[in-house]
Amino acid sequence: MKIHTPPLRASHLNTGTSVPHDELPWPATSGRVMRAPKLHVEVDERSTVTKHGGIDLALQLFRRFKVARKIDDAVKVLKIHLPYHESDHVLAQALNLYAGGTCLEDMANLQNSEAILRMTGACRLPDPTTSGDFLRRFQEHCNPGAYAALCGVVDDVQREVWRAVAKRHGRRRKKRDWAVVDVDGHVKELYGVQKEEADFSYKGKWSYQPLVISLAGVNECLHVMNRPGNARSCDGAPEALDEVLPRVNEAFKNTLVRADSDFDTRQMRQACERHGAYFAFVGREFPDRPRIADSIPEEAWKPFRTRAARDKEERRKRPDFKPRRKKRNERHQRAQERNYQELRLVNQWVAEVSCTPAGSDKACRLVIRRQLIEHHQGQQFLFEKYRYRYIVTDLPSSWSAEDVIDETYERCDQENLIEQMGSGIAAWRMPVAEFDGNCAWLEIGRLAWNVGKWLAQLALPAETVRWEWKRFRAAFVDAPATIIKRGRQTWVRFSDSHRFTQTLVSAHRKLQT
Repeated sequence: MKIHTPPLRASHLNTGTSVPHDELPWPATSGRVMRAPKLHVEVDERSTVTKHGGIDLALQLFRRFKVARKIDDAVKVLKIHLPYHESDHVLAQALNLYAGGTCLEDMANLQNSEAILRMTGACRLPDPTTSGDFLRRFQEHCNPGAYAALCGVVDDVQREVWRAVAKRHGRRRKKRDWAVVDVDGHVKELYGVQKEEADFSYKGKWSYQPLVISLAGVNECLHVMNRPGNARSCDGAPEALDEVLPRVNEAFKNTLVRADSDFDTRQMRQACERHGAYFAFVGREFPDRPRIADSIPEEAWKPFRTRAARDKEERRKRPDFKPRRKKRNERHQRAQERNYQELRLVNQWVAEVSCTPAGSDKACRLVIRRQLIEHHQGQQFLFEKYRYRYIVTDLPSSWSAEDVIDETYERCDQENLIEQMGSGIAAWRMPVAEFDGNCAWLEIGRLAWNVGKWLAQLALPAETVRWEWKRFRAAFVDAPATIIKRGRQTWVRFSDSHRFTQTLVSAHRKLQT
């Protein structure tokens, strides 16, 4: 049995922007089309135009799920409100990240925009320095439990979004079949020397090492936890799973936890077993595992082909297949010319045995992939050797060894999520010196990241959930709009020149129903 979800294919959003030939405008005179006329400049002192018209969707989502009310009811870090409440700070910082801000100072772009003030219904937004002071108030000795309360609010909103998504697809109380949870750490190098609890990583860099737990397929961030840079990838992961898996089990029938070899520990397996979740971890190369692989009879090894090779073979069988001439391997040629040493993968086999990991009384499946590697020096063959890769899993026998390998190594897609949380919404910036303040920043960054994923599931075309954040922002955040007040109503008038105007209007209506 395989639960791999096929990739979302392009739809009408990716079909181009071409105009029918008979509708194309034609220049009235001969010469260049781009004439670059002389331009005149003036300043509109009270403009209500913004390039971030797509913030409207985020505000409608906050309104629909009462995010501001939940934050004010749960998070208590301000003794008096002059004039901001906790929700004002959290949502302003989340919108700053969502709209492309890379640091607290970029909040001034929203703060000085009359159009943004009209959209948010505010007379003013928090100043960057005030926002930094708000993050510092999350220190545990000042406001015990404030950070945990903020995490609980985001978790609660996530539950409600999952219910709304299920209702949208006609499931209502019916649970979805499978949830695939990926776990990994990320080393974030720091440049400030006064960061609390920062330490040197295994690379010798002054850093933090956040732990990220995400939901594969839709790329939602389920949990993010800050840690010192010298922490191991698996430190704190079992306790984090104890928080995440009960919430996931409420919406899904079956759960699979995937992680790399550093998470192949007894505590991780026990955490999965406590909550009835399956696990598939890349196995460590313990001293006994090469001996186990060598003891497997030769007839037990089956040839293994990667998923890409199998897909290529399927394409070749299609009647409309047309082979293309393969281009020359420039890398291989340069290595031969310069007499570099090369490792070439010649063949692969797969086998599996039953094993009981140390410290556990439950038998697991140990899936072993054997790879034949040839060593070459330039054009000269040196020698060949076998290399082994292991996967420890408790998936049922209905999953073949090939299915287990395919599903386990799809966890590498989480690297894209981690990279996009840094380059897309700047969640890894760590703006203050206090450790707990940076933890709160990560949780706000998680909220900003998930807003895009929730919108994709609730109101936008399905394939947008897999878009890079830069592309998502250009399509659904950076949309020119004029904010107009009519009596007691606020209207967002999008520019018709934007490619996704009709999609934005349709999404707005879906969020209000």
